[in-house]
Amino acid sequence: MITNKSRLCPLSPELDFDFFPEHVSLSELLFFDIETTGLSPKTSQVFLIGAVQYSDKLQAFESIQFLAESTDPGEELQILKAFSQLAREKQFLIHFNGTSFDLPYLRHRYEALQLSHPLDSCHSLDLYRELLSMPAFFRQMSDHKQKTFELLVQYPRKDKLSGKEMIKAYKAYALSRASSTREQLFLHNLDDLKGMLSLLPLRRLKQLLHHSYQILETTEIQEPDITGAIQTQVLFILCLKRPVPVPLSANAGFCYITVLKEKAKIKMPVFEGTLRYFYKDYKNYYYLPFEDEAIHKSVAAYLDASHRQKATAATCYKKISGQFLYAPGTPDLPLLQEEYHSKEHYVSWPFTSSSDIGLKSYLHEVLKTAITQK
Repeated sequence: MITNKSRLCPLSPELDFDFFPEHVSLSELLFFDIETTGLSPKTSQVFLIGAVQYSDKLQAFESIQFLAESTDPGEELQILKAFSQLAREKQFLIHFNGTSFDLPYLRHRYEALQLSHPLDSCHSLDLYRELLSMPAFFRQMSDHKQKTFELLVQYPRKDKLSGKEMIKAYKAYALSRASSTREQLFLHNLDDLKGMLSLLPLRRLKQLLHHSYQILETTEIQEPDITGAIQTQVLFILCLKRPVPVPLSANAGFCYITVLKEKAKIKMPVFEGTLRYFYKDYKNYYYLPFEDEAIHKSVAAYLDASHRQKATAATCYKKISGQFLYAPGTPDLPLLQEEYHSKEHYVSWPFTSSSDIGLKSYLHEVLKTAITQK
């Protein structure tokens, strides 16, 4: 087994502690990636494990790579033991799609070689799953491989080997022990690790889901729709606490979101017409067919009985005409519908000056629905 270490301080991006509990220190984190001779742990083996950790001694990040010098089972045994010893000192194991591949593969190899491991005692953080929990920003990508995310953040990858080429290169190295081939193997794995680190700032998008922003401005704008007709839209401008490094956008159908550095903008079309506000306690209301509205029984008691009837859930409403915004979720504002069984809800626009709490609640529901919907 060969152990290769390198200091990454000048090249490491800023780590975002939005991923981790506040009490966790850098030295408790371990980023890792594995290289194997095949996809099935039953018929292949791991030949290289790379990791990045923070060194208190160096006051910098460093990479540690364990390479099996041959396909002999004893070599794999050594790198698994070395990684296990490294991981036992950590609280978080961070990976890209390791939930589906790296972790179950390693578990199988540890068990096959009758080795104990710390994989189940550490917290696991899958960057792949974290990013795809916000699909609206990434559904337009050609695929969701790590290299494609790296292109999005403009990570300058030096390695050119594919996964299949990596396996061929290792098999050649196991026979020749050529130093140039060994450096290719280390470079591929190191680029995977550094590329993983480069994706961390994308997680800042979750500020939009966690109320980590200020509402700077709410205004009306006029823009043409897809038919060319002028459409009134409401523009919400937010200020994020931490900048998102690349421009991103999300089209959720009912709104359009753009993010660039500290600014996030949400555009929503304004609808005009007449909607209904349904009272929940319909047993305390009467429905007036001629007026096509419901009124409280304390008022309806003074009307001729022939002009009123007991309200039902579907007839207990007040009609409101004006302008409206689509309202996903359950914001802390009065919700309006076209009909009682309509699934779509709306809120009156403009909001009243006393509805700051309602505005924050509304934007939270808009962002949560738009960003996380599949």
